[in-house]
Amino acid sequence: MGTSDGRPLTYLHGCNYPWSSDGTTIFYGLDFGANVWGSPLGVSTRRDAVARDLADIAALGFTVVRWFVFTDGRAGIVYDDRGLPIGTDGHLFADLDAALESAHAVGLRIDFVLLDHRWLFAGVTHALADPITGLIYEAELPEGRAEVLLSAAGRDGLVEGVIRPMVQRYGPAGARADLGSAVLAYEFMNEPDFVVEEWEGDLSPHVRRPLRFDLLAGLVAQVSDIVHAGHPGVLTTIGCARVHNLWAWDDDALGLDLLQVHSYPDADGREIGGNVLGTPAAALGVRRQVVIGECPAVRTGQYLEFAVGAGYAGAWPWSFSGADAHGRVPEPPLREFATRYPDLTNPRVRQP
Repeated sequence: MGTSDGRPLTYLHGCNYPWSSDGTTIFYGLDFGANVWGSPLGVSTRRDAVARDLADIAALGFTVVRWFVFTDGRAGIVYDDRGLPIGTDGHLFADLDAALESAHAVGLRIDFVLLDHRWLFAGVTHALADPITGLIYEAELPEGRAEVLLSAAGRDGLVEGVIRPMVQRYGPAGARADLGSAVLAYEFMNEPDFVVEEWEGDLSPHVRRPLRFDLLAGLVAQVSDIVHAGHPGVLTTIGCARVHNLWAWDDDALGLDLLQVHSYPDADGREIGGNVLGTPAAALGVRRQVVIGECPAVRTGQYLEFAVGAGYAGAWPWSFSGADAHGRVPEPPLREFATRYPDLTNPRVRQP
């Protein structure tokens, strides 16, 4: 197994840093760009705190962080009066630059997750300007930002106005090519299983206008082409929530280099959509290399040992931020992993 063009992958010792947190505020979707409420709260405004987080992640031995960028579209993107993207805002690149600079300084590479499946959830917040007074008021979108992905104009605005400039900025011909080595991958969407029209068993009840798989696949392929042409050597991936859907992302037409499957067993070790833990990567029935892109922090040690022995490209615990019930990654199993596999871990790893 390897990339879409046959290149082998090494083990990727990664950790989910999906969004930053100061212990009180969870910055979901707010790390990159000014938000829909008009406030820039991104990485460049909290640079020292985020840099400390990344230094701590490196000290745990990780070499990769998986970091959400636009999530449900609440920051970093400028929309027209129809709610369709027309470009990036004035803060996005400053925040991305700051993130990459801080990551590079401690030997980390970033998997940028462009969209979250919540992009299509009912109730997504959007800011609108009153045409007479100019005042900004908040509205909830009953169909989320589905129209962006369902309309040709929306898809074009997102891909050409937002994603392509982002990728090209860090490519060899870009304005910040010096930061390009800190980019590991671009991931079009986190857990799209919940928004695909044909996958009725997984489709979320929060999605009122689901996305046909062919439309989604076309977007994934388009982004893969942009990445491979604009930033050679950088990977493309997708965060699959259900192992029974993994096969769909192995199509050569999508151009993906690395597949992900997410794994959250219950107390009895059973997982919705099929078991990952205990299943060797070779038994998944796909040709590309697979990383366990999310797994519960409390089982970090178990997943790391399993991934190494079972042929996975890594197991990335959720999460460093500890922003939900899964908690923060524990240090002892990471120290043990670094001791046993020094060639797979960050040389900045901190030993007790």
